[in-house]
Amino acid sequence: MASYKIGLDFGTTNSTISYLENGEPVAFKYGEQQSIPSFIAYEDDGYIDIGKAARQAAANDPQLESYGNFKMDLPLTENFANNYSSQHTPITVTTDYLRQLLLSPENTYSFRRQQGKIEGLVVSVPEIWQRDIYNRGRENLQTLIAQNLGLEKQLIQLVSEPVAAAAYYAWETQRRHQRENQEPFQGNLLVCDMGGGTFDVSLCRVYGDKKVEVLYFDGEGDRGLDSAGVAFDRRCVIQAYQQKNGTEPDLHSQEFMHLLQSFETVKIEGHDRYTRKLKNYCKSPSDLAEATLYSFSSGYTITNEQVYQAFQPIAEGICRVLERVNQWMAKHQQECDRIFLVGGFCQFYLVQKTILDALKITETDPRVDNDFNLIQSAFAISYGACLIANGLVQPSETYIHTIGIVVDIITASMEVEKTFIPIIEGGTNLDDLASVCLANIPPLEAFHDTPEVILGVIPQSKGPIFKKVLPDTVKLPISATSEKWRVGMRVNRSQVAYLAIVSVGGKRKVEYELGNIIAQMFPGFVMREDEFIN
Repeated sequence: MASYKIGLDFGTTNSTISYLENGEPVAFKYGEQQSIPSFIAYEDDGYIDIGKAARQAAANDPQLESYGNFKMDLPLTENFANNYSSQHTPITVTTDYLRQLLLSPENTYSFRRQQGKIEGLVVSVPEIWQRDIYNRGRENLQTLIAQNLGLEKQLIQLVSEPVAAAAYYAWETQRRHQRENQEPFQGNLLVCDMGGGTFDVSLCRVYGDKKVEVLYFDGEGDRGLDSAGVAFDRRCVIQAYQQKNGTEPDLHSQEFMHLLQSFETVKIEGHDRYTRKLKNYCKSPSDLAEATLYSFSSGYTITNEQVYQAFQPIAEGICRVLERVNQWMAKHQQECDRIFLVGGFCQFYLVQKTILDALKITETDPRVDNDFNLIQSAFAISYGACLIANGLVQPSETYIHTIGIVVDIITASMEVEKTFIPIIEGGTNLDDLASVCLANIPPLEAFHDTPEVILGVIPQSKGPIFKKVLPDTVKLPISATSEKWRVGMRVNRSQVAYLAIVSVGGKRKVEYELGNIIAQMFPGFVMREDEFIN
């Protein structure tokens, strides 16, 4: 059986797998679907269905247990019980979905049944999962892939979605230029990625032989999905329902689910037509405000103006992010040489218009790359993850947070002062963090096997130090009370941090993942850069 190193764009609304065929990334077909809905349904007899079939089954059977948009619940450690049965959590649902999609020997359409074994795996994740240090999304996804799916050796890394898209852009543009005997593109690429749940951007430097370096990133997401494609669809359907029935819809009903599915299908299949209509509306909003834009599911309609209003909260989020991008570029004397719009919702005209307006760029500006078609833009993240999995592009990512320990230092006046000792400095390249970095302090002597360690964290390396005592976390394999230890840390390719306690001489070492510990240090909201300015 053939084996593959694959890229997985695990999306809020849809997921895509890509693998190499004749040296080029191609999208895997799950049955006839290249974009597989991130949706799962559980039958009473234990049968599990995913994708389009699961959505149809759930729409036809109101009693069927089903879940969608569960990716955005992965960072949560609690407060999801109302949306899940007692038997399921975001982690178990995600595990079942990915097992059916990738590995299931019983599922005729799984990648393993259709193509072959998975030799290597790179999975894209929202950029915000990296930026918000308390976010548990990366750790939870890494754990379930490695342990629940048994793919620990196959998991190469988790990579941010905009970085994966930039990797594909670098590879494809350089390949085209080589065919045409032109100089390959080198410069700053701004990747704007909007899908079902988040809006992420990365300013990347593309240079050399398909090298990608992340200069800056930002994004906006919400646990309630209020800032991207899923929220827009919901607002549109709610408006249409209220207009037709005069009442509020039950957002958890099978009827509402069916309406959402119908609206999404109409919106996607009539993409070109609705784009023309929206362009005309934007040119003459007062004349076309009451004109019907979408008609779906036997009698439900929504006008141009209603669609525009449903989009406004999302437009505000886009503008907030890009204002920070503009400020950063001005401060650091950087420019945007190309713009690459990726993700399913980035193909929507109002998204594109809002992005270009915020950057003060017109549709005909040469910085807007129109050489990529709709399919390539939609699959760019999955393609890029595949190229990274196969070593064809090497993105250079950094860990942005500063983490270390707090120790007692005796001052010149013989007073004991608690001092923060950074071990991982924010902005360090991930390649330099693969091995344990030891704290620059003398070895410590442990008098019992559960020493107290005080963790210190500076989110995004800006502002105050957050501290947490770890009294019961660290347990040492002590064989003699005289043994001395050093404290260190490392960060893997998926940007998951670990605390390491290493014996002097390095013969023994214990490690602890820091994700859940750090998550407990912060409230459940997104911290912005301006919140760290004193």
